[in-house]
Amino acid sequence: MQHHRLTTLKRLTLFAFAIFFGTLLMAQPGGPPPGGRRPDGPPPGFRPGQAPPGFRPDMNQSQTIKQKKKVNDSTLLTVVGTLVDSTTNEALMYVTVGIMQQSDSTLVKGAFTTEKGEFEAKGIIPGSYYLLVSAVGYETLWKPIEVKNNTALGIIKMKQGAAMLDAVEITAARPMFAMEGEKMIYNVSEDPSVQDGTTSDALQNAPGVEVDIDGNVTLRGQSSVEIWINDRPSKLTSENLKTYLETLPANTLDHIEVISNPSAKYATESDAVINIITSAHIKKNHFISFGVNGSSTPSFRPWLSYMWANEKLSFNLYASGGYNINESESYSTSEYSPWNSDSNAYVLYQRDTTNGHSDSKSWNGNINLNFDYEIDSMTNLSGWGAINGSFYNSNSYSAVTRDLSFGGGDLWHYNDTSINESNSIFGFGGLNYQHKFDNEGHNLRVNLFVHVDGSNDGDWRIRDFKEYTLNGYNKYYKDVESSQSYDLTSRYNRPLNENTDFSAGLGLNYDNSKGDFRRMLWNDADGDYTTFDSLRTYHYHNVETGASVDVNLTRRWGSFTAEVGASVDATNYSLLYDNEYMPADDSRFHDETSLLRLEFRPSLHLSYYTQDMHNFSLSYTLRTRNPSASDLTTFRRYSEDSYSTGNRDLKAQLRHQMEAGWSKYINNFGFVGVDAYLNYSANEISSLDDVTSEADEFLERVINYSMPYNMGSSYRYGLTMHSTYRPNGFFNVRLYANVYNYGYEMDRGAQGILKDNKWSYSFNINTWYKFLDNYQIFASGSYNSPTIGLASLTKARYRFNFGIRGDFFKRKMSARIMVNDIFNWGYKYGSGSESTNPAFSGDRTNLSKTSRFITGGITFRFGKMELEQRAKDGSEGDSSNSSSSLSL
Repeated sequence: MQHHRLTTLKRLTLFAFAIFFGTLLMAQPGGPPPGGRRPDGPPPGFRPGQAPPGFRPDMNQSQTIKQKKKVNDSTLLTVVGTLVDSTTNEALMYVTVGIMQQSDSTLVKGAFTTEKGEFEAKGIIPGSYYLLVSAVGYETLWKPIEVKNNTALGIIKMKQGAAMLDAVEITAARPMFAMEGEKMIYNVSEDPSVQDGTTSDALQNAPGVEVDIDGNVTLRGQSSVEIWINDRPSKLTSENLKTYLETLPANTLDHIEVISNPSAKYATESDAVINIITSAHIKKNHFISFGVNGSSTPSFRPWLSYMWANEKLSFNLYASGGYNINESESYSTSEYSPWNSDSNAYVLYQRDTTNGHSDSKSWNGNINLNFDYEIDSMTNLSGWGAINGSFYNSNSYSAVTRDLSFGGGDLWHYNDTSINESNSIFGFGGLNYQHKFDNEGHNLRVNLFVHVDGSNDGDWRIRDFKEYTLNGYNKYYKDVESSQSYDLTSRYNRPLNENTDFSAGLGLNYDNSKGDFRRMLWNDADGDYTTFDSLRTYHYHNVETGASVDVNLTRRWGSFTAEVGASVDATNYSLLYDNEYMPADDSRFHDETSLLRLEFRPSLHLSYYTQDMHNFSLSYTLRTRNPSASDLTTFRRYSEDSYSTGNRDLKAQLRHQMEAGWSKYINNFGFVGVDAYLNYSANEISSLDDVTSEADEFLERVINYSMPYNMGSSYRYGLTMHSTYRPNGFFNVRLYANVYNYGYEMDRGAQGILKDNKWSYSFNINTWYKFLDNYQIFASGSYNSPTIGLASLTKARYRFNFGIRGDFFKRKMSARIMVNDIFNWGYKYGSGSESTNPAFSGDRTNLSKTSRFITGGITFRFGKMELEQRAKDGSEGDSSNSSSSLSL
């Protein structure tokens, strides 16, 4: 059948996957090649676009290789040879070599060439074979050989030639980076420099992705990024997600997909999606590893990983614990300038100068388990779950000087002390059912995802004034929050014909969250916190129910592909905020809001590749964002010196996103890619700090507050460049650079037009080098120039890290050490932000005392060492019917 035909290079690519990860793939037995065979070519009947006899295109259904007869060890032979360029006589390094049975073209042994172009295939039974050689940029070689004794094939010259590809993957061994439709893929399992790190470390190397010191993930400077895990939204809170990414080991990842302009099928409100794909599936064996990581901050994290599997069932267990200390200093100034309608001008009212110090300690532990059960060759059931618990303790102190109404007002001096203790626990898990109706892409997937979390936070806050005429306070903040979410999604995929694919998705979700915020004052008479702060005590209850449907159609015309899609989302929000101590008829402290939100998202993605390995892409999406219930609520959430509220006058926001990209994998160099993008928003919804025009009736002075606005319009356009220089398997340099212009314009009514724009840039460079077989050097540096947001400016940030790792006892033990922020820039210069709001100017600098620190770790491994790699790439050992599974 036509759809069973693969090009030569694609088949060899699949071989390279198998050989590179130390896995033996099985081919379906077939008959011997008819009509004899050519001395230096493939078997008769083979032609480009058709797989050789004995190979099944569905590699997930590959069969186990079995020797045709039992032999003694003394009868097993070795085949050696050397590959060189026929023109330059240059040795060909890391080329895939296979020894194939002549009877049925099954793979018997595989090998890679060394830096000198030499290869060695051991354990060969005497007989007749083909030597199969695959190298990108060279003609594929089929050479019949007779193995009667240990055989030296001598120098084999490879002829250069172009290869026609029928897929975007364009190298025999997976490149570290590759394009696949709307996705930029970072193959983590191909990157040895991050295998001892965490998922946060791996994300640092994904194109366009940046992870700051606090664990916040951004893409091209934008924080509107949704993290997915194994093709599903993570549904984790911000802090829980950070914990998860910092504890999930990188060596359980297969690859990371960066979707900077998501199509309709992702049904997300975010500007981008980062999909983290894990893969840990082995057959008929088990593998255990454990170790400990630590740092001079100090921190200490032991961990344990265990994998077990048989023919039908596999599971993976991972557990870890952690202890960490952080210390930082800060300095800030801020000025509050309210608008005076009488004088039609701003009035300088208040200036705060703050010096602060904080330190924190945290303890956490987590356990993750997944299983994969193969019901039959066409049906698979997998499940996964995780539980994480943490305890956090922090102490902070700040000295504040407040100058009210410059040139004649009061001058206040006070100290703020805060002691915080919090604990939280969250769990999440799911089931994934997949049924294949055939092996050509016709399938159905159904997923159930459940997430539950709870937190208990206690915060003691004390404010002491140096002037005895002013009263401070001694308060206890008690926050209790909980949430549950349930998501049921399904996706149906069906090829309509050889060049057309149809996909449709349906999703149902339910989210229920509650919060109770108690603020209590110290009562001298009772000697305890017994009096409620009625202004700041409240509770909320939020329920969201929603449904979504999307359809996508993909059409291919040779090397050109077009994908068009559309989705409709309907969400009903029911939000209740209530302050039981304030008057019941005051909408500022009692608000119950319910609204139905409809969103429509069309999308178009185009891609094209050439025979000489150039890849081009163009995409466009339109998104509608309606205000959420919290955006529209009239409820005021008061802190000590300010409040935040919603805005009933908000309109829906429209966002247009367009991208154009080019990428190329270059032989003997690596990967290069450039993307241009443009984002334009109308009626953009964003929160803005402002200042009351007169004294607040509850705090009895002018204060600042935060409210969402339709700020008008904003835009961001720029270029990103990502490249990997990888001349050989023991050295690579990765570079990511981003330059863009961001601007906005907002009508502030009587105050005029608020607008600004600024060019910004950032870059991240990482290098890895292996020497003396067992030692590796790592170095990385990054810089982010000052960037603007809505009425704000983020200060520059930069960092340089250096480390070394060693492997011992045939990799049964590994040890590493690294110096982070080796020049201590985080403490010398710090980071921070400035306000460019004419009504609220400010400057804040954060200096981290623990910015420069040493990290180290030691790992022990037991079991067959090759299983560690198989546990990462999802390939099988000596068994049939491999399948992917979730690994956390």
